[in-house]
Amino acid sequence: MNPLKPSGRTTAPWVRTRLRTSRAAALLLAVLVLGTAFLATALPRTLDRDADRAVSGLLSGSAPLGRSLVARATMPSSGDPDPDQVRAYYSDTRLTAGAQAIRADLGAPLRPAPAAEDTVGGRTTGVRVLTDPALPRPDGLLPELKLFYLHGQADQVRLVAGTLPTAAALVNANGYTTSYQIALSKETADRLGVTVGAVLSTASPTLLHDDAPAVHAVVVGIFQPLDAQSPFWSATTCLTGPCLSTKPATALDPPALYWSASALVGAAQLPVLPYWQGSAELFWQIPAEPNGLPAHQLGRAQSVLASALDGAHADALPQQSGVPGLQLSSMLPGLLTQAQQEQSAAAALYAIGPLGAGAVALVVLLLAAALAADRRRAELVLVRARGGSLRGIGARLLGESVLVVAPAAVAGTALALRLLPTQRWTAAVLAGGAVGLLALLAFPLRAVGLLWGARLRRGAGGTAGGGARRGRSRLRIGDPRRLIAEAAVLAAAAAAVLALRRRGAAAPGTSLDLLLSAAPLLLAVAGAILLARLFPLLLAPAARWARRRPGAIGFLGLARVARGSGGGRRTPTVLPLLALLLAVTTAGFGVTVLASADAGRIQAVRQLVGGDAQVEAIRPDGLPPGFAAAAAALPGVRGGTTAVVDGVAPVGAVAGVSLVIVDPTSYAALARHIGIGRFDPAQLSDAGSAPGDPVPALASPQLAARLGDGLNFTELPLPYGRLSLKVVGTVDGTPALPNGGGDKPVLLVSGPAVLRQLPGAQPLWDHPTTWFGTGGGSSLEAAPLRALLSRLDAARPAQPPDPVALAVAGGDPRQIPTTSTPGTPSPDEVFTDSSYTILTRASYTRLLGADPLERAATRLFWGSVGGAAGFTVLSLLLTLLRAAPERAALLARLRTMGLRPRQGLALILIEALPQALIAAVAGAGIACLAVPLLGRSIDLSAMDGATVTGGLQPAVLPVLQQAAALAALAVVVVCVETAISGRRQINTELRAGEQQ
Repeated sequence: MNPLKPSGRTTAPWVRTRLRTSRAAALLLAVLVLGTAFLATALPRTLDRDADRAVSGLLSGSAPLGRSLVARATMPSSGDPDPDQVRAYYSDTRLTAGAQAIRADLGAPLRPAPAAEDTVGGRTTGVRVLTDPALPRPDGLLPELKLFYLHGQADQVRLVAGTLPTAAALVNANGYTTSYQIALSKETADRLGVTVGAVLSTASPTLLHDDAPAVHAVVVGIFQPLDAQSPFWSATTCLTGPCLSTKPATALDPPALYWSASALVGAAQLPVLPYWQGSAELFWQIPAEPNGLPAHQLGRAQSVLASALDGAHADALPQQSGVPGLQLSSMLPGLLTQAQQEQSAAAALYAIGPLGAGAVALVVLLLAAALAADRRRAELVLVRARGGSLRGIGARLLGESVLVVAPAAVAGTALALRLLPTQRWTAAVLAGGAVGLLALLAFPLRAVGLLWGARLRRGAGGTAGGGARRGRSRLRIGDPRRLIAEAAVLAAAAAAVLALRRRGAAAPGTSLDLLLSAAPLLLAVAGAILLARLFPLLLAPAARWARRRPGAIGFLGLARVARGSGGGRRTPTVLPLLALLLAVTTAGFGVTVLASADAGRIQAVRQLVGGDAQVEAIRPDGLPPGFAAAAAALPGVRGGTTAVVDGVAPVGAVAGVSLVIVDPTSYAALARHIGIGRFDPAQLSDAGSAPGDPVPALASPQLAARLGDGLNFTELPLPYGRLSLKVVGTVDGTPALPNGGGDKPVLLVSGPAVLRQLPGAQPLWDHPTTWFGTGGGSSLEAAPLRALLSRLDAARPAQPPDPVALAVAGGDPRQIPTTSTPGTPSPDEVFTDSSYTILTRASYTRLLGADPLERAATRLFWGSVGGAAGFTVLSLLLTLLRAAPERAALLARLRTMGLRPRQGLALILIEALPQALIAAVAGAGIACLAVPLLGRSIDLSAMDGATVTGGLQPAVLPVLQQAAALAALAVVVVCVETAISGRRQINTELRAGEQQ
């Protein structure tokens, strides 16, 4: 009779009976599957949400021009025979039609921003100078004026005086435009000193016709923008306020400053804009909506833009818009490429934590299935002995799993889909389904495998002659299938390491390569396999030591551990070891990546700043007296040096050399600190030199080759004279220039040596241009330096900054930043005022570390580490709970022999902790070993957003901290479980003995 087939009405169904008799186990399995399915489903959704937010942040943080489709159409400068036809052609209607055609090119997955953000209109591409003598002229140059017409401009301004231009331009009898009505912003009008009704005379250095008459601009209105930072004004220059522009220096003239301004004209004057200076254009700037592009559709968006810019859409755009010669361009493809590169850079860090946590969760599911099968081994063997088939038993066990696992997996998957909405759901559902399928099949397959193995052992043991010897030999060499699986894992780990060293964690611009990113986990699995094989050998010295010690607790506990690892115990103990090893390796390798990225970012920023802080004087009289000594006393400052930097010094026949006059000793220490431009300060020593001898100098290699080792001369800033020098060595850059200067020619000389040859240069040395500070990193901020500069400046005669020097340095007295913008350090950290520029390592480190995708990857990593630790704890608890009855029986018997409770706890710890401690140590070792094996393949430059030389660097202390934390967690779990359930189980065993 088949025991699986009921023979009477009173026989209860198999599945219902088993679930009723093991409700606690079924409930625990359901909770485990629900939580694991939820986490597996949530992972793809979280990745998508983080990537979408990063793309949205990148697009939102860029200027409207960067995320816009920009179109231009040149307006003809020759008059059409029919002026009415020209006015109809260049009209608001034509501009609107062009905008609609361009907006249609932003097809799915892109979509245009609201029409209020569009900037559409016409503008002059040339300028005319304003010749009125009362207008300001900073360096004697006439101010310049451009004209703009913006569609919808009346809705974006508030009139302060007058009206907006409405009348057509005046045209004389010869067809020339002689007068334009314009409106100026209040800031421009105040700066130029004009009011409503002013008539501005203009001139052009290049006239279109010899008989062209004078052109005037009549100010009919003054306006105030409703929001000067609105995207509406982003396509204009110097319209909401005047700009101080720089005329480049020539061989005869220094750079000079002049005012540039723009004005609004009316729609009626749009057709005659070309006659302002000779050229004009219609333009459209249509920004894309920054918050509507999913990260997974970046490739499709690139295809849409390629078609719009260079494909069939681009060819059809002039006809669709009705504007001949319309040309479309955009910087948006570059922005999307940057987003793809950032995703690729964060892929390695994104993968490490989730893959590790997923591997530990997989181990826990397998462990739960193995423990359940081991717990029911006697029952299943009995059913099998009474005639049950493997197929029938497997079907019943599968039915049990379906009733428990399927609802839990569906609930966990649905909960994650509900709580984490994204556009994509396929990967999430597949992940949740994979967890459910694994949990569904693990227990039946494991149980059937045990029964199949028992059948093979019975068959091998029943053969004549040597069955016992063959059985013992089998225990020594292991199951051939296990050997094959272990060899496959080792081969996969080796292949992943080789592939990672050859290709890197992810090819640039591609999605994540799971095999390569799983290389640390494969190393951990390979280490666990070797550790399981070597575990008895590792315990042997401790067992021998315990054997010689008084007392039997230590020896008994280690003997039980060795017996269990050698196969004498039925409880599967390798899986908990693997779970802990995976968790430690994942956490250790991940913190190594984070620590190396932070260290590389700090080093890159130091080379960019020239130390931990830099103060550069824009004003011509340099830094205030006593600044270096006062800065050395600030909190966080450990050292510093000053330098005189001239970026355009002529040396021999070479122009544009960066001449750096330094104190050799302190500057050499700075170069060693930041790791660039190292040199021996003795090379710049002029000891024993006569007053007329050339000063020793260090040059960049290319400059040294051009100058040779003979006598050369350079001109110091006026009026300090000519310096003779001789190149005595080379340097590979200098801290005074960003990133060492790159290929820029650099010349380094000693300040005391310069003073020996040119004593009159003492004022130059007393007022250096730049100070470089070293210190405690985050504690060295810009605010104390700014306060110190203000205090010292108050003690010396007031001197306004040289506008020419300010312009050369890149400053703009009108456009000093007042608020932070995304991707730009705040003014408090980088730019203080028009006299000094302050840079700090702390500010730039915060800037480079502010990438939302990297921050999200870091949060996900630490969350995954926490999840892996939780699953590791669960694996230990499952193992302890499964072994609890056997352990309680042993302790009860030992209690009757005089074992004290404290000794019982010691026995449990000795039995449970060796695997955990050895796994923690082995995991830390594998994490450290992964650095030389995999480190060079991780692109830290992409992760840091700056050039970082080398790959991963060992971070022993953080790795040991992670290993120690997980080992301590294992100790706490064992102690808590023993304290809670151990005494109750022992008392139960003792009472059972009394009753018997």
